[in-house]
Amino acid sequence: MRNRLLILLILSSATLLAANPKKRGVVIDTICHAPIAHMIQVADSFCYQFQACPDSLFLWAYLSLNDTTPKNAQKKKVQKNKEGRDVIQLRYKDRSYNAETKTGDVAIDIYVLGMRWWKDQHLGTIYTKTHPKPLLYPVTAHMTATYSGSILDGGDFIMIMEPLGPSMTLVHYEFNLAFGPVLANFISDKTWHNGIEWRFVTILENLIECAETGTVKQRPPKYKK
Repeated sequence: MRNRLLILLILSSATLLAANPKKRGVVIDTICHAPIAHMIQVADSFCYQFQACPDSLFLWAYLSLNDTTPKNAQKKKVQKNKEGRDVIQLRYKDRSYNAETKTGDVAIDIYVLGMRWWKDQHLGTIYTKTHPKPLLYPVTAHMTATYSGSILDGGDFIMIMEPLGPSMTLVHYEFNLAFGPVLANFISDKTWHNGIEWRFVTILENLIECAETGTVKQRPPKYKK
């Protein structure tokens, strides 16, 4: 406990002077070479599994998010640091899902630098899919998340999809997080780029690949020194 408090004090004192933004996100506009029905199905599957069975996402949507250090990392004694890619890790625990309301709740433990800092944090989600009536498109898939503690204030997953042809879909993708005051001070620009942002980009790459090919293949880790 004393070591945990010491690390927290060191990190806080080192970052309190930095005006790190509370809200951060990834916004990407891209084209999926697949019918819009495929892209909508993939967005539905991602949001459903995120709410009801998040472990399943590691089989496809979260592929290539792990193994981000080189194979000889242990030999070189590469250590986790506050600007590394594995600075923050989530461990999923209990989960519940209501199919009628498309709402979910997942209990998670949050690890920072390999140490568990927060236990039994609850991630609540609600998923909606809309389109501007009487038009059929664009279709907006929107999953909103709320948190039980003060670590995160909330988050959004958004995919706006519109057909460009029978086998081509325009995709607007957003993944946003609103950090709590303490964690916002900890997330520097470099920490965000190295440890978090690339993961949201990889998730979109996996969703697009799944819509285009029906599967997702493991890619080499995007490790950078």
